Amino acid sequence: MNTDNPTKQRRRLFTRLEGELPPLRLTERDVRILKLLFEYRFLTMPLIHALIGGSKRYLTERLSRLYHHGYVDRPPHQISLRVFGHRYVIYALSLGGAKLLAHYFQNANYLKPRWTENNRAVKAPHFLHTLMISRFRACLTLACKQRQDVHLSKWMTPDVSLARYQMESKRVWVKPDAYFVLTQAEHGETHQAHYFLEADRGTMTYPDMRRKLAAYWQMRTQRRLIEEWVPHAYRVLTISPSPARTTRLVEIAKSADPRRSGSLLFHFCSEAAYDLDRPERVLAPIWRTPADGTLRHLLERKGG
Repeated sequence: MNTDNPTKQRRRLFTRLEGELPPLRLTERDVRILKLLFEYRFLTMPLIHALIGGSKRYLTERLSRLYHHGYVDRPPHQISLRVFGHRYVIYALSLGGAKLLAHYFQNANYLKPRWTENNRAVKAPHFLHTLMISRFRACLTLACKQRQDVHLSKWMTPDVSLARYQMESKRVWVKPDAYFVLTQAEHGETHQAHYFLEADRGTMTYPDMRRKLAAYWQMRTQRRLIEEWVPHAYRVLTISPSPARTTRLVEIAKSADPRRSGSLLFHFCSEAAYDLDRPERVLAPIWRTPADGTLRHLLERKGG
């Protein structure tokens, strides 16, 4: 990248430059950045840096140029988060970036979402929820890269609800924030573990959380699913914003099954238990269940 002729215009965070732009010659690394934004939806510079490495200063400059050239967006409603101390700019794939990916990979699927309109419409709560999922996914990806025996073989976001139930006169949809598969090679054999992920920011009431977990239990019991790809054996993971919230959710989950004894189906942990500096912690014994007081790791065979 040539940085000898920077634009004379003053760059602003949420307004693209007009006229003379800073020079930009796209590279394979740029394509990797755009593909990450397609896969994750919203990312910050620290998350992108954790996933692709390199110089933070270089990456910050690169993201700036990709923004001003129209390949990435800085969704405008994130400004409200900065008032509350959110430090990092949130990036999203723009229509221009989607077109580049579609051409580069010869795949029109990159054009399906209405990128620019969606980015403009997103409000602050959705940013926080999506970034919570992105942080977990990034840590899980990095944790698997550190191990030779474990591979994140699938990650997807269900488009529709998997089931619908009537719980205490309320209609409850089972629609996970994500579904993923870990593949482990051990003693010459391959084992796959399936998970549904729920990202709880602490905004849902405890009765609603109990009904949601009870719906998962009913879906697991009936094995009557909308999507053919849903496995019969899985665990439901819930990440929460604080240890105190996690403790309360574990207690609530004890009443999610008819026996009210607590099930190994449900696993809980706080975001404080892992971060980009310690991504391997995601696979460590940090997960609590309502079945007992034992801390468990995701690759245990018992339960689920």
